[in-house]
Amino acid sequence: MRSFFKVVISLTCLAVYSHGAMDECTDDSGRPQRCMPEFVNAAFNVTVVATNTCGSPPEEYCVQTGVTGVTKSCHICDARDRSQHHSAVYLTDYNNQHDTTWWQSQTMLAGIQYPNSINLTLHLGKSFDITYVRLKFHTSRPESFAIYKRTTENGPWLPYQYYSGSCEKTYQKTNKGFIRTGEDEQQAVCTDEFSDISPLTAGNVAFSTLEGRPSAYNFDNSPVLQEWVTATDIKVTLNRLNTFGDEVFNDPKVLKSYYYAISDFAVGGRCKCNGHASECIKNGQAKLLCNCKHNTEGDDCSVCKPFYNDRPWRRATAENPNECLPCNCNAKSAECYFDSELYRATGHGGHCRNCADNTDGPNCERCLDNYYRDGSGNRCLSCSCNFVGSLSTQCDNTGRCSCKSGVTGDKCDRCQPGYHSLTEAGCSPCSCNPSGSTQECDVQTGQCQCKDNVEGFSCDRCKLGYFHLDPHNPQGCTPCFCFQHSSVCDSASGYSIHTVTSTFDRDDEKWTGQQRDSSSVPVQWSVGSQEISLISDDYFPMYFVASEKFLGNQLLSYGQNLTLNFRVDRRDTRLSAEDLVLEGSGLRVAVPLIAQGNAYPGENMQTYVFRLHDSTDYPWRPTLTHSEFQKLLHNLTSIKIRGTYSERSAGYLDDVSLVTARRGPGSPAHWVETCTCPQGYVGQHCEQCALGYRRSRPDQGPFSSCDPCNCNGHSDACDPSSGMCSCQHNTAGLSCERCKDGYYGDSTAGTSTDCKPCPCPGGATCAVVPKTKEVVCTNCPTGTTGKRCELCDDGFFGDPLGNNGAVRACRACKCSDNIDPNAVGNCDRETGECLKCIYNTNGFFCDRCKTGFYGNALAPIPADKCKACSCSRYGTVDRQTSCMQVTGQCPCLPHVTNRDCGACEQGFFNLQSGKGCERCNCNPIGSTNGQCDITSGQCECQPGVTGQRCERCEVNFFGFGSSGCKPCDCDPEGSQTAQCKEDGRCECRPGFVGARCDMCEENYFYNRSTPGCQQCPSCYSLVRDKVNQQRQKLHDLQTLIDNLDSSQDTVSDKAFEDRLKEAEKAIMDLLEEAQTSKDVDKGLLDRLGNINNTLTTQWNRLQNIRNTVDSTGNQADKARNRVREAENLIDRAREELDRAKDAISKVDIKTPTSTGDPNNLTLLAEEARNLADKHKIDADQIEKIAKDANDTSTKAFNLLMKTLDGESKTGQDIDELNKKYNDAKDLAKNLEKQATKVQAEAEEAGNKALKIYANLTSLPTFDTKSLEDESNKIKKEATDLDKLIDKTEKEYNDLRDDLKGKEVEVRKLLEKGKTEQQTADQLLARADAAKALAEEAAKKGRSTYQEAQDILANLRDFDKRVNDNKTAAEDAMKKIPEINATIIAANEKTKQAEGALGNAATDAKMAKSKAEEAEKIASAVQKDSAKTKEDAEKAFEETVKLDKEVKGMMDQLSAAEKELAKKKAEADNDMMMANMASDNAKEAEDNARKAKGAVRTVLNTINDLLKQLGNIDKVDLSKLDQIDGSLKQAKDKMANSELDRKLRELNDVAKTQEEMITDYDRQIREIRADIANLNDIKNTLPEGCFNTPSLEQP
Repeated sequence: MRSFFKVVISLTCLAVYSHGAMDECTDDSGRPQRCMPEFVNAAFNVTVVATNTCGSPPEEYCVQTGVTGVTKSCHICDARDRSQHHSAVYLTDYNNQHDTTWWQSQTMLAGIQYPNSINLTLHLGKSFDITYVRLKFHTSRPESFAIYKRTTENGPWLPYQYYSGSCEKTYQKTNKGFIRTGEDEQQAVCTDEFSDISPLTAGNVAFSTLEGRPSAYNFDNSPVLQEWVTATDIKVTLNRLNTFGDEVFNDPKVLKSYYYAISDFAVGGRCKCNGHASECIKNGQAKLLCNCKHNTEGDDCSVCKPFYNDRPWRRATAENPNECLPCNCNAKSAECYFDSELYRATGHGGHCRNCADNTDGPNCERCLDNYYRDGSGNRCLSCSCNFVGSLSTQCDNTGRCSCKSGVTGDKCDRCQPGYHSLTEAGCSPCSCNPSGSTQECDVQTGQCQCKDNVEGFSCDRCKLGYFHLDPHNPQGCTPCFCFQHSSVCDSASGYSIHTVTSTFDRDDEKWTGQQRDSSSVPVQWSVGSQEISLISDDYFPMYFVASEKFLGNQLLSYGQNLTLNFRVDRRDTRLSAEDLVLEGSGLRVAVPLIAQGNAYPGENMQTYVFRLHDSTDYPWRPTLTHSEFQKLLHNLTSIKIRGTYSERSAGYLDDVSLVTARRGPGSPAHWVETCTCPQGYVGQHCEQCALGYRRSRPDQGPFSSCDPCNCNGHSDACDPSSGMCSCQHNTAGLSCERCKDGYYGDSTAGTSTDCKPCPCPGGATCAVVPKTKEVVCTNCPTGTTGKRCELCDDGFFGDPLGNNGAVRACRACKCSDNIDPNAVGNCDRETGECLKCIYNTNGFFCDRCKTGFYGNALAPIPADKCKACSCSRYGTVDRQTSCMQVTGQCPCLPHVTNRDCGACEQGFFNLQSGKGCERCNCNPIGSTNGQCDITSGQCECQPGVTGQRCERCEVNFFGFGSSGCKPCDCDPEGSQTAQCKEDGRCECRPGFVGARCDMCEENYFYNRSTPGCQQCPSCYSLVRDKVNQQRQKLHDLQTLIDNLDSSQDTVSDKAFEDRLKEAEKAIMDLLEEAQTSKDVDKGLLDRLGNINNTLTTQWNRLQNIRNTVDSTGNQADKARNRVREAENLIDRAREELDRAKDAISKVDIKTPTSTGDPNNLTLLAEEARNLADKHKIDADQIEKIAKDANDTSTKAFNLLMKTLDGESKTGQDIDELNKKYNDAKDLAKNLEKQATKVQAEAEEAGNKALKIYANLTSLPTFDTKSLEDESNKIKKEATDLDKLIDKTEKEYNDLRDDLKGKEVEVRKLLEKGKTEQQTADQLLARADAAKALAEEAAKKGRSTYQEAQDILANLRDFDKRVNDNKTAAEDAMKKIPEINATIIAANEKTKQAEGALGNAATDAKMAKSKAEEAEKIASAVQKDSAKTKEDAEKAFEETVKLDKEVKGMMDQLSAAEKELAKKKAEADNDMMMANMASDNAKEAEDNARKAKGAVRTVLNTINDLLKQLGNIDKVDLSKLDQIDGSLKQAKDKMANSELDRKLRELNDVAKTQEEMITDYDRQIREIRADIANLNDIKNTLPEGCFNTPSLEQP
């Protein structure tokens, strides 16, 4: 008890000491001071966790009295009963002395005794500075128990104090041990002071945390004790009960009296805030925290707030509050940390972090390295010194950097003028080719600034499509012309410079002038000044026009100068845009006189130079491309130079020269091109098509592209203009696309055995059945059919194989053209008997008409064949319907005529009587033709005749005769009546005579003054008598002549001649008498004149007959001409038939399934031939009839001539002549009718032949299974199908040709790649030299280079381009690290020789930089190569392997060290070569991209692959350059090569290629589908035409 009170007193003093004036953290002056939270019982009302508590289940316990044998007081502990439970909550509740509550464990009866222990755990929820721990036991104090603490939550339990009567036995601690000064003051000690069994109740145990600790009185300065008193949890472990020893008897009553019971558990202390808080508060999560002051924070105020780290955090003490001080960051940062080293050095530990404005230092008091302070001093700016070009990255106070040699700029970031390629060694001087550059270079890369048409690092080579690097050419190089067929060319050898000049020393040299209206005017030549001039009268310009020697093909003047001397007579010159005009090839360009730097014209002669070039520097208008400008010069037709510029002005021209070139010795003309022609072109300028090619557009001449001859492998050449192949191997066609007639096969296969002879007789054509591949004859000889022409065709008969007897050749059935050619089975194929006669014919040969029909069954025209008899029922005997088969004459009743008995004979009428016709009985003289009205019987009378039968004259008419009656026409004065006598003579009054009584009687005369005739003197009577005699004779003669006209009797020729002689004799006699008496009677002469007129009339009639005969002859000639025309037409028809036969021979005609199947083509052709032959025979017959008619007409004409020669012949001659005339007339009419008929037949034959030809040319198509009579339609359809297939094939060929154009472009790119390859080969040679040096340092380099070369050769194999690309890239990548590893080892070995090597290291770094740049560009090109990530990984593994091998090569490095001195000079060159390789790679990539954009379709894949082939060379070249130029790069490059990204890019390229190939395959499938569709159309055509009209109309 004494010690307990001592502890309590000491703790009270400590509490009072600690609490004094500590409530606030600042004093009255606001200065910080130590502050602490109030002293509390930290365990009050805090739940204690007990591992054992009585009451569950309820149990009995007894109170220990300590007296043996005394009855114990026992009670029940029941956790369910509030009045009887003793849970752990009673440990920390309010301790009331008058109403004690306690926690109680189970009794010893339940096993509560050592070694079993009970833990009471108190969780304080926060760190506390513990002053004491007090336990008040309700029972006796335990024999052994211990107190533990945890400094941090979830930390280890640390022993605080041990209480035991057996310290050593239970806790292995010395009893009442103590801590000496210097010993561990955090160790727990053991004491038996509170382990006695007495008192039996209310015993206290108080543990003071600082009691017995040597440093307790210096607590503020003892971190050990400060940590010792710190606890977040307190645990009391009850290990052994105190007993009287009676438990050994196991008396339950005794055992129930032993148990643990504690009434109060107190922990005195303060909330741990380390002197920086006066209170603890709970946060939002109800967690107890210090309310920190002094710029501290944390649960225990154990750290300084951010930015309050100027000194280390410390606990506050009475002497020093140790508040946290802010960092001094000069307002440049709001972050800092405590720096102990800085604190020791300066007394301020606040180290600022993330200083703003580029400041640095513990207090942000200075600028960062490589920064400088600006003029205001508020912030620091970056020096931005170029780490390559500056000696140091730190600049001076003004921000200016210290530069290396050749470098300039405040930041040393650019080369001085004349320097380039900023590297660690400085800048190198520019090395530009003066011919191709502007003598300037890029200060960053050293890339020279090239002229427009020049490329290369040093501008030392022409771009693709250009040649001849010329220092005098502002564009550097001349564009290739090559007639626009190639972009690869070079300077041609063998050409020298030539100048076309006009000096005008002797004359105007054929120069002329031209006015505004294009009219020509002469120029004025001056003898003295030796110049030409033009003088204008108005403002309109006049032009000098160059002579012929300046014109023509001046292509070799492209890019050269046209020079002239020119002046004007006064300076008021108004220039125009067309002072110099060039014309040619349909193009025209002009330029002002002052263009291209020329001076303004004046009165003095000045020289003007014009470069014939299309550059924008030479403003030719309109703007032409270089190819157009060259095209213009290729056919230069005019050079015009403006001579006058104002009114009444003059212009003077002299010394005109045009620079060109020609073959021969002299100064070389390097601007003349020689082209590397693509496939299909030859010639210096690719102006010709190569063998096997033709012009696609011949009208464009050499500008036209050349397309391959499409000869399907059957000709090596074709006509360059038409493309017609010289077909071989039995082929034919423009492109040898078909087999020659008589051969079969697929000529498009391209072999010499494509076409084989047809196994057909007579050279017949054949075809191959597509499905069965069977050869079938398609044009069998006439009359045969079958697959091998072994059968007689329909319409033919015979036995070609002798199956029914002797062999009989097939002959055409002779059915007289009276069958339907489209019908089947027209005749018997064995006998030839006609079976299907049409046109109403019948018979074995259809050669006669059916019964009831008549006509000529052999007539060529169907309309002229058999016709129905159509006999008249009135005029036919017994009303029959049949008639004569040939004439068609029906059996007629009496006096009924016509073929059909449908009319009465002439002179008969009344056909309707049915008994025959009655005679008209017309007067043969009074009627005109003996005919009468068929109904009334009225005859048709002659003029002046009347009566039913025309038997009398009309009133006042006379002379009833064959010509009718004549009017009397009696003179009213001389006649008594108007009616005359029968002879026509009027009845005259006295004194009048004459037929009309219109003359006075002989010996009478008419006196107007006296009516009537007056008698003459009687002396005239004698004369009158004589005259009357002569009159009588004349009257007899007249009667004879009249009788000749009207007589119907016929006489013989001899009698006719006798009578003619008699008449001639009588006429002669009469003539003699008339001549003797002509003076006597003038009237006789008049009568003779009448006779002469009559003869003249007859002569005219004979002339008409002659004309008719001639006309008939002409008609016959016309008929013969028509026959000849018909023959020609038939010949043409035959030609067309032959052509049709040739065309049809290509048609696939299947063999008929039976002998009755048709082959209408043969029938139709045979019909045409037969019809033509028949018409020819008819024409010959008509010609013969016409000849006979002509002979008859000639005879008549001769007879008439004889008659005319004998004018004195009698009227009987005239009668005979009239008869001959009538016969000739009838014959002529018949001849004309026959000629007309022949003409009609000939025309019809021609029309039918044309129809046959039209049918042949428009044969409809039938399916191969249809009947042979529809074969012409099949052939036509097949022809159309072939055309459609040809069209499809042509479209496919056109597409292929288009693709060939694209292929040409790709090949051009490939040619360009080859050109670039030449440059690359040069670079490669230089790289080989550099590589040789590396090989001396490492033998592995040689094998690497050889392997790279082998890979490059393999890559050129197109068939293996994808896989070989991968292999080549892999092998190349494998070997690069080996060489670089060797070089790295060499560097390490030669560090000691750097002084001797000078700037070798710097140069090497520069080479490395350039190589890295080349690698970047090459990597971009590598995207199209087929590398994979695995390949690169293998390369890296190989690099590691080779790196190990470097150790064995150290002996060889001594020799390499000697060679490194030489590397410095070569480094610059190698670096330049690397840049050139980089440029080549860029250009190749750009060109490949352009080609890819131009080729949208199938050739994209080919383009990509070709581009890969072109780019692989550059990749390998780049890597070889890296070998020469880099010293450390390969290994780092492999580590940072971004293989995943490259792999994705390569996969994308591969995917694009696959899509292109898929698209190409899709197009091929579509074309094949179209062809298959066409075949389906062919196979689904209709099998026949079933709408054929019937030809047989009965």
